[in-house]
Amino acid sequence: MTAKPLTTEEIRELLEKKLFEKLRTRFAETDPADVADLLNDCDSDEIEQIFNILDNKLASDVIVEMESDGVDEVVENLSSDRVVELMRKMAPDDAVDFFNELGDEEKADVLTRLNETEQESLCRLSNYKDDSGGGLMTPELCAVSGNSTIKEAINSLITADYSDPISMVFAVDNNFKLLGSIHISDLIAHPSNARVKEIIDVDPVFAYVDEDQEDIARNFRKYNLYTMPVVDRDMKLVGRITVDDVMDVLDEEIAEDIAHMSGAPDIETGAESPFKIVRLRLPWLLITMFTGMLVSMVVGRLIDISGASVMAAFVPVILGMGGNTGMQATAVTVRNIALGEIHLNRLLFISLREIFVGAMMGAVCGVIAALIVAVNLSWIASNPPAYPLIKLCFIVGISMLTSMSFAALSGTLMPIALNQLKVDPAVASGPFVSTSNDLSASLIYLGMCMLLLSM
Repeated sequence: MTAKPLTTEEIRELLEKKLFEKLRTRFAETDPADVADLLNDCDSDEIEQIFNILDNKLASDVIVEMESDGVDEVVENLSSDRVVELMRKMAPDDAVDFFNELGDEEKADVLTRLNETEQESLCRLSNYKDDSGGGLMTPELCAVSGNSTIKEAINSLITADYSDPISMVFAVDNNFKLLGSIHISDLIAHPSNARVKEIIDVDPVFAYVDEDQEDIARNFRKYNLYTMPVVDRDMKLVGRITVDDVMDVLDEEIAEDIAHMSGAPDIETGAESPFKIVRLRLPWLLITMFTGMLVSMVVGRLIDISGASVMAAFVPVILGMGGNTGMQATAVTVRNIALGEIHLNRLLFISLREIFVGAMMGAVCGVIAALIVAVNLSWIASNPPAYPLIKLCFIVGISMLTSMSFAALSGTLMPIALNQLKVDPAVASGPFVSTSNDLSASLIYLGMCMLLLSM
């Protein structure tokens, strides 16, 4: 009988009742990736208690599945001895990633507690760039001489102790240069007295230690690979890359592309702080605003600015800013939904954060837009406007603030609502958000015009 899925509420209940043994059992019954997701909803004190309960093997498996921010929070409450024990339970490539999350003092302290072999392996892997073949690979592999028999190759698999599962056997010469590879299922299908060099694929797809991760991921996808050998420039075998690491690379690359397309770099960095998000998104919105203001200047020269018709000149920039703000919020929300990172208990936080971000960006853009309006009209007007210039500046500034705040809210809530209705938010959000943002921005701007001009 399948165990009931573990929930955050159950974790808190067991912690409160101090039923630590039962909690340890429940964690053991749950996949480490699911445990990592549950920890996202726990506070710092609860996470500290949980890692005090978990044994080193399970704790290390959970840490591997956690995001960088979560790992930082965990590391703060761990002793150096515990960090070392956790690293010893991890695959070498995961241990390096975990090690790189530590501060300089913690790194130095941890290194003193490792033996010489562990230090050498850790330092060697740390020297590779994160986005290279060396940064992705694990040095754990099964390499046998090309002159070995099938029986000898199988025995080497049986006697070895690997942190990650082995699916490929690599053949090397006396200088450890790569000769070829063979899948284990093909290996055991041949007679035990056959030579490995006689049955290997002598032209395997491989990666260099300094090769860019994008190229490696592209080859994985092109050739439908599960494992890829990594060699240095002398063709010496130094490690292997597995498909799970490449999936992370593809996710990073997709996040980067989405971030560039939507002007929301916080997707790529995983930023949660509203102030950091504003700092990342605002430059792209300012570019949009200045471009829109150029359009307004052109329109302003074509129409009579002595009357209320001048307000039409600023409609494009108001709509453009609302649309881009909504697109940023939508891109972030849709990606979180696709990754399963949005839970009902996070909806309020995400919505309030996006409103706050939209309002802050709207306030900055509104002030700048109002100043540009004042300078713009003063420059292109042959006669002073028939209505107070300060009133128009206020209309544009407030409209910018209000429309961007609403766009951020609708860009967040619309995908969430569509997802709850079992409609694909990635497909349906665009038309709904674009239409609602244009309509709301127009109504807000015209409403502000009518309200303030009647005063």
